[in-house]
Amino acid sequence: MPTISIPALGLQLQADPDENLLKVLRRHRVPIGWSCKRGECGSCKCVLERGEVDLRGYQPGALPAAQREQGIILACSSRILGDVQIGLVDTDDYIEHPIRRLGCRVLWLRELAPEVFALRLGIVGAWEPEPGGEADAGGPFLFSAGQYAHLKARDAHGAWIGRDFSMAGTPVEAEYDGELEFHIRRTPGGSFSGLLGGAIVAGTELRLEGPMGRAYFRPRHQGPLYAVAAGTGLGPMLSVVQTALDNGKTDPVVLYAGFRNPSEVYGVELMRQLAQRHGNFRAHVVVEFDAPGGLRGGRVGDALFADVRDFAEAKVYLAGSPAMVEAVSAELLARGVPARDLHADAFYAPAPEALAPAQQDAAGA
Repeated sequence: MPTISIPALGLQLQADPDENLLKVLRRHRVPIGWSCKRGECGSCKCVLERGEVDLRGYQPGALPAAQREQGIILACSSRILGDVQIGLVDTDDYIEHPIRRLGCRVLWLRELAPEVFALRLGIVGAWEPEPGGEADAGGPFLFSAGQYAHLKARDAHGAWIGRDFSMAGTPVEAEYDGELEFHIRRTPGGSFSGLLGGAIVAGTELRLEGPMGRAYFRPRHQGPLYAVAAGTGLGPMLSVVQTALDNGKTDPVVLYAGFRNPSEVYGVELMRQLAQRHGNFRAHVVVEFDAPGGLRGGRVGDALFADVRDFAEAKVYLAGSPAMVEAVSAELLARGVPARDLHADAFYAPAPEALAPAQQDAAGA
C-alpha cells in the first residue's frame, strides 16, 4: 500500500492505490483546508515534496502554473500513484470552524450601487442536515474574515437555488449579534441573484451552510497586509481589513477597491471612517473606465503594482472576478511572492452539466 509521509506532523499514512489524497488526509484528520472538493476553490493546496500524483480535473485559477512549478498540488484533484511526501501550506495558521447548517431570515436588503445589494441575514436556528451530510447542525456561526458560505433560497417554483457568497460583515457580528451580511450583484438571468427584490425580500427565509474557504485573515502574521478587491469582492476584503485593524494590527493595512465604472463605486464612507480611526490604514478606489476627479483610473491590479515594489514579509488577500484574481496572483508569483502569502478563493459559475442535478437535489431537500 502507498505511504503518505508528512514530516512536519510526524505522520506516515497508509492509502490505497489511486485513492484521492484529500480523502485520505481527512480520514486521518490532518489539518488541511477544503471546500468545493472538485478543484475549483484552491482551499486544499499542499506541497508535493517527493513522489508523484495524478493531478487532474481542476480549474487553472485554483492552481496557477507558477504554483505547479513550485510543487504545489490540490489534494482534492490528486490520485495517489505510490509513496509520496507532502508539506502542508499555512499549517501554523490553520483554523477550522465547524460547518453549520442554519436557517436565516432576511433582515433587510439595500442597494449599495446599481444592481449591487447588501443582504443582511439574522440567524434563526439550525435546520436538519441532509442524510449523510457532514455539516454540524446547531451552535453559533463562527467564521474567519474572508471566508464564504453557501446560501439557498426558494425560487418562484419552490425549488431551492444555492450559490456561494463571501461574508461582508465581521465575525464578531455573527458570533455576538447573530447577523451576517453579503454583497451580491444582481445579474440578468442569475438564478439566485435574480431573486433579490423578488423572492428574496425582508422576512424571506434562507438556508446557509458554512463557513468555507481558505482566504481568511491570518492573525499571527507580522508584516504589511494588502487587500485587493474587484466589484463585490470588496465585501470580504472589508471584513479582512476591519478584523485586522480591530485586532490591533499595527503594520500597514492597505485596501485596493476596483470598479469598472463610477456608478459601481460603494463603500467609500466606511473606508474613510476606517482611515480616520486607524493611522496605519489606507484605501485606494480605482475605476477602470471614466474615472472622475479624485479617483484613480485604470485596473486595480495595475494600481497595486504601481504603488508597491517590495512585497517582502507581506500577505496579499484577493477577492473578485476570477480574471482579476488569476492575473494579480500570477504577477505576484512572478515577482517572487511565496504562494503561502497569497490568499484567494476562486469562484466559478457552476458547470452546466452539474447544475441540473444540484438543483434537483436542492429541490428535494
